[in-house]
Amino acid sequence: MTFAPPPGSTAELHNRLQTEQHWGYTIYRTTFSAQADAAFPTILSYIDACIKKSLFSECTSYSQDSLGVDPAIYEGIWARYQSTVIEDAGRLTGTSIESVRDHFEAFVEGQDRRDLFNSDRMCIVIDEESLLTLLDASVEGLEAEGPTHVHETTRFLKVLEAWPTVDEYDSFPGWMKCSPRALWDLWKMMGDGEEMRNSWVDMDEMDEGVYCGP
Repeated sequence: MTFAPPPGSTAELHNRLQTEQHWGYTIYRTTFSAQADAAFPTILSYIDACIKKSLFSECTSYSQDSLGVDPAIYEGIWARYQSTVIEDAGRLTGTSIESVRDHFEAFVEGQDRRDLFNSDRMCIVIDEESLLTLLDASVEGLEAEGPTHVHETTRFLKVLEAWPTVDEYDSFPGWMKCSPRALWDLWKMMGDGEEMRNSWVDMDEMDEGVYCGP
């Protein structure tokens, strides 16, 4: 059976997974209250489910075209998804975005992987502010959400860019709030040569300071 190729950024990821073992985000946890301890496993599952839903929604959307796309490509991409969670209460409790950036950059440099792959260019931070917006999130609830739900809630986490290009006159701080539903879109946007500021400037008043996708 002949299929149409997937979108360029998805095809790029599929090709990169011929050499990369897996793809996904590094997730830093910086809040360690009893409330956070109870909620964190559910939040991680919710993040994974959001990325999976967006990935396969793209497959469904493109499958409506005359040729459609090969669903095996999407199944293969998802099979290689794996996020890395870093939670060290002694070191990370209440730490700043900049301190997380320093740790992440050192982590990437230590593996000699600076700017090699999307997962080396950005990471997620779940701090107390983010946590409070995610307390009611669940995988079960996600299944009932429609495509516009991303604009109807205030759920977000923070995604920072490693080695961002910023200066004292720049409004882009090197990180942004991002809806969990937009993490797949952000991954695709952060391909070779792209900067997070491009997604930052795409936000409008409707987004209320939270990146919700292109």
